[in-house]
Amino acid sequence: MPTIAPAWMPPDDPLSAPYTGYTRAHWVAAADRILDAARQRSTNGGALVDFSAAPGTADAGAGPPMDRLEGFARTFLLAALRISGDPAGTEGTAPLIAHYAEAVQHAIAQRIWPALTDHSQATVEAASIAIALHLTRDTVWAALDDATRDGVHAWFAQARGTWCADNNHVLLGATLAAFNHAGGFADGRDTVENALDRMDDWHRADGWYTDGDGRRFDHYNAFAFHWYPFFIDELMGAGFDDRRALHRERLAAFVDGYQLLFDARCAPVFQGRSLIYRWATAAPFWMARREGLDVLGPGMTRRLTSGILRHFVDSGSLDTGVLSLGWQRGPIPSMVQSYSGPGSPYWAAKGFLGLALPADDPVWSAAEAPLQIERTDVRRVLDGPRWLIEGRADDGIVRLHNFGSDGHPTRDDPLYRRLQFSSVTRPVPGGTVRDSDLTIDGAVHRPATRATVGARGGAVTRALDAGGRHVVSRVATKIVGAGVVHVARLTGCVGLPGRVSGAALVADDDRPVGIAPQGQGEVVDRGEVRDQGEAVARSAARDQGEAVAQSAGLVSAVRFLGAWAASPSAEPAALPLAPVGVVERIADGADVLLCPTVRLGPLPAEVVIVWQTALSRASIAALAISDVVVHDDHVALTVDGERCVFRWSLAEFLPADVEAQLIRRP
Repeated sequence: MPTIAPAWMPPDDPLSAPYTGYTRAHWVAAADRILDAARQRSTNGGALVDFSAAPGTADAGAGPPMDRLEGFARTFLLAALRISGDPAGTEGTAPLIAHYAEAVQHAIAQRIWPALTDHSQATVEAASIAIALHLTRDTVWAALDDATRDGVHAWFAQARGTWCADNNHVLLGATLAAFNHAGGFADGRDTVENALDRMDDWHRADGWYTDGDGRRFDHYNAFAFHWYPFFIDELMGAGFDDRRALHRERLAAFVDGYQLLFDARCAPVFQGRSLIYRWATAAPFWMARREGLDVLGPGMTRRLTSGILRHFVDSGSLDTGVLSLGWQRGPIPSMVQSYSGPGSPYWAAKGFLGLALPADDPVWSAAEAPLQIERTDVRRVLDGPRWLIEGRADDGIVRLHNFGSDGHPTRDDPLYRRLQFSSVTRPVPGGTVRDSDLTIDGAVHRPATRATVGARGGAVTRALDAGGRHVVSRVATKIVGAGVVHVARLTGCVGLPGRVSGAALVADDDRPVGIAPQGQGEVVDRGEVRDQGEAVARSAARDQGEAVAQSAGLVSAVRFLGAWAASPSAEPAALPLAPVGVVERIADGADVLLCPTVRLGPLPAEVVIVWQTALSRASIAALAISDVVVHDDHVALTVDGERCVFRWSLAEFLPADVEAQLIRRP
């Protein structure tokens, strides 16, 4: 725990919360800080909230209506969670009940909220309002007059029959239909059944869903697929008990694996879109508790969820009470999606689901229990997304080795198509530099066609569009000791330059790249070797085939270990590719990213390339390889005395996995 907490937070409780210091009072304080900022920015009788400008400025309240609806809906959801856990108002929720009842009544009477139409962002926000009203049925909803309730039902009914994206959005219209069904306004069973059946199509394994056709695995599993179905099931009643049982079964399996995507600081792995929702990643752990699933136990649930919140609070996310379009304190343009606006980050409200639990729930009184990574090393295969999760107790970092998450089928998104992600790094935005991967300069990486994952590594095959040239990349990866070895077979790349790279680090100061501070060991940049500030002579091959970036106590390295002819041979010929090690500097908003890279080329028509990557808090020695034997479907070699086989994947994805996302009518 940091020794200094924000002044607006209560004192830490080191007895019951030895890891985070957080109690229910800290969660209430964080929620109220956000809600106070929202109240200051509310307009139109409280029915809209404008986060695009500071209160009292000329632009205050002038943001686009959809952005202001988003600001209201998502903070109303947070208020509803506060109210739901304190309906009697003993924790100061009585003013919230009055404020939001007046806001809803004003919105309906004055027709302030926009119509729900095809592909409507308003439908997304209406679903949050529906859940908020469901959670506050005995308080806010009860305070509305009949005309307002009828108006709410009529507004929700506009979504029936509209078109939406064929992904998690099908659950939004279903949420509105379920709310109206529960209120006796209209029979919503057809809409709900259709949406939940479609969601079942996307389930792969162990509670993991792809977000629409393709291989779209990310944190949307946490704050969409294991969020809406449970409120839908509640609203639809006893006739959906079988659905709810299935959803609970999948949630339990999901939570058991998803917990491992958080490091010893409880920072989530930085992967996938909509990361600006931050601690919404805590939602499924609270949902499991709400559904009576004792997967982690109250002590670990408290430690993990409070740790997630504290990680972002300590990094400055709530310094002003307003969430930026970023990850920690400030905005990061490269991580923001086209659909994101000033009010978008407030889906972070979903991470406050624990406040809907009563104050006497054991999760608030049980002593915090350590995470698995705080007790032992972690190694887990997640079959659904085809990920291998690796965490080490000695450094507390979580590494995600990716063999199956592609993102949108038609977009080469840096938040998806990489060989590795972690809890302490973020991907390089689009451009000429590609982190944690093998690539051909300027190539677009197509969706994976084959992928396998196992206990020590995995393999993935994909096509690369290199300026109209069709290159096939088959990469097999294994964890060896404290590093990772990759063996790739490239076909169709004759004459093209390529590169291999490690994880990118955020520069922590203005020190020239490649200069190590005293006592922090070796950093290599552009062929130069420096050890505690002094140049050291080395062989040219070693110097040129290695690049190491160092920042904020982290070391990221990539080492080229050799290239061989791809044709099977008892003694394959080693190929000289003149590797050049560099540390690329990439501007990313206010930050500079340092990406260790080894440039290769020009490449032959077919080649096998071997390289090592490492991400750690200490320097890692280079691995030695020997006795390389190339076969059609695998490569065998000895790594530091251990014989290893790197086999290309033979597991083929379904044709639908490489088709573009569709649009459908619920």
